[in-house]
Amino acid sequence: MKKKGFTLIELLAVIVILAIIALIAVPVIMNIISSARKSSFEDTAYGIISAGELYYAEKLLEPNGMTSDAEFTFTNGRVTPTGLNVKGSLPKSGSMVVTKEGKIAIAITNGELCITKGYDDSKIETLEEFESCDLPAKKLSELVKTNDFAESVDACATSGTCSSGTPFAIEVAPGNIQNFYVISDVNNVVTLIMDRNIGNTVAWITQGDYNDDDSWEVCYEEGTIEEWCEYGNSNKGPITALNYLEIQTSGWTNIEAKNYTLTDDNTTPKYTIERTGARARMLTKTEALAVGCSGWYDGDEATCPDWLYGNLDDNAVPWGYWTSFADADTTHLVWFVENDGSMNLTDPEYGYYDGYYYGVRPVIEVSK
Repeated sequence: MKKKGFTLIELLAVIVILAIIALIAVPVIMNIISSARKSSFEDTAYGIISAGELYYAEKLLEPNGMTSDAEFTFTNGRVTPTGLNVKGSLPKSGSMVVTKEGKIAIAITNGELCITKGYDDSKIETLEEFESCDLPAKKLSELVKTNDFAESVDACATSGTCSSGTPFAIEVAPGNIQNFYVISDVNNVVTLIMDRNIGNTVAWITQGDYNDDDSWEVCYEEGTIEEWCEYGNSNKGPITALNYLEIQTSGWTNIEAKNYTLTDDNTTPKYTIERTGARARMLTKTEALAVGCSGWYDGDEATCPDWLYGNLDDNAVPWGYWTSFADADTTHLVWFVENDGSMNLTDPEYGYYDGYYYGVRPVIEVSK
C-alpha cells in the first residue's frame, strides 16, 4: 500500500500559514523583548536612586553631615567618584546629583533609552526618542544661597516677580557660589547678570575669528585728506568674546546648557549667529536700556544703575564690559558698559579687536 504524501498545494498552504503565524508572532516577541529591556533599564535607574539615598543617609551620620551637593558620573559601566554603592548594573553613560538636602536627580542612557528624574519628582521618566540625555535643570529656588552679598533669599525666588537689581547668590556649580543681580523676570524665567567680569580682558572679535581680511580693513580718502583706515568689522557678531565667555563658564554645571540664536539688536540686524551648549551669554543693549541705561556717544551723560557696573576700577583695566550690540552705522564700533556707569561706543583708538581694555560679564537664565 502506497503512503500518501502532501500535495504541492498542501505544502504551499502550510508555508502560508507558518508565514502568517510568523508575521503575528515576531512583532509580539519583539515587543516582549523591548518591554523587558525597558523594564530592566528602569530597574537600573531605581537601583541608582536607591544607592543615592543610601549615600545621603550615610553622609548624615558623619560629624559634618553633607555640606555640599555630590555629582556622580557613569561611563561604560563605571561610576566616578567612588563612594556610591550600586547593587545591579550600571548605565552606558549619565549622571546623578544628590543635593545636601537629600534631593536626587538622574539622567542616564543605555544608548536606546533615556531615563530622567528631577529633584522634586517622585517617579522616573523614560524616553525612547531623545537628542540628549541631560540632568534636569535646577530651579532658581534650588540654586540660591545666602552670603555677605545676599544675606537672605528674596521671596520672588519662588513666587511673584523679581524686580531688576534684586541680588541673588547662585551656586553655579557644586561649591561654586557667584553673585548676581536680576535683569528681568518674564514667564517664570529669571535673567541675571554677574556682579563682576569673569576672567581677563578679551576682544569683542579678532581678525582671526573674523576670518576675512578683505572686509576687516576699510580705508577712506576724501579730497586732499590723506588716506586713513578703520580696522575691524562687527557684522559677524562677538565671536571672540562669546567663545571666551563660554569657556570661562563651561564648569557651571548647575546652570542649564542651552542652544540659542543671538541676533543683533539693531532694527536691521547686522548679524545672526547660533550658539550651542552655552551656560552664559552677553548682555544685550535692549536689556541694558530696559533696566535704565541710556545710550550715548562721545561724552554725553548716560547712566546705568550702579549694580550694573560694580567691581570696576576707574584707574585700571578692565574699563568695562562688552554688550553683544554692534553700532548700526559703522563697521568698527560696538557698545559696552563703562566703569563710570555709561553705556558707550568703543573709541576707534581703543578698538574692540585688540582685547586690552574690556571684558565680559556672564548673563544666565534660570527657571523658577
